[in-house]
Amino acid sequence: MIRHVTTYRALMSGFLVLGTLSCEAAPESGAATTMQAPSVSSAPFSLTSDAFVENGVIPVRYSGDGANVSPPLAWSGAPASTQSFVLTLVDPDVPFGEEVPVYGQMPPPGTVPGDLFIHWLVADIPADTESLADGASPGSMPAGVRELRTSFALFGGPANQYGGPAPPPQLRAHAYEFTLYALDVPALAELTAESDHAALTEAMAGHVLATTSLTGYFGH
Repeated sequence: MIRHVTTYRALMSGFLVLGTLSCEAAPESGAATTMQAPSVSSAPFSLTSDAFVENGVIPVRYSGDGANVSPPLAWSGAPASTQSFVLTLVDPDVPFGEEVPVYGQMPPPGTVPGDLFIHWLVADIPADTESLADGASPGSMPAGVRELRTSFALFGGPANQYGGPAPPPQLRAHAYEFTLYALDVPALAELTAESDHAALTEAMAGHVLATTSLTGYFGH
């Protein structure tokens, strides 16, 4: 009988301990439950213009038929570690090696790597820059920015500034691709005013954190 009583007391002591632990672990009725806020993804790196939308028509003002000044551009969402930007504008639709109205015989294929006609090259854009104003090039670019040699040098035109769309007439509209590169270096010191698209591409190698683009079309 003594053994039975001892066993009964031991069991009751265990139940009391378990009950105490359960009471301590259970939240009070009506107590607020703390929930972890969902993480918010950062906005994607993007490039836009107030003058035209993606795959839209570039207004005449920004072409060789108009004022031939650069369009307004704005960007956001660059990586936090960005130290500078590079901006390029290329036409991938130039019929190299062909004879076209007004312009005559175009340079042979391979004149520019990738057979791209280079309309604008901008290096060393400061990391805190978020836009370029309407008409920034030529003549009103941010301090420290360098404009490199474009394909207009092939025709004796101004080579170190924006050159707007000017596709040959009687041909389909050309695509004009603005591409913005976020770099992990503050400047590409090895470049000069004579550096072209190939030299810029080589200098950027291994330093590109992210890219974004905006394409517009223009034709006659």
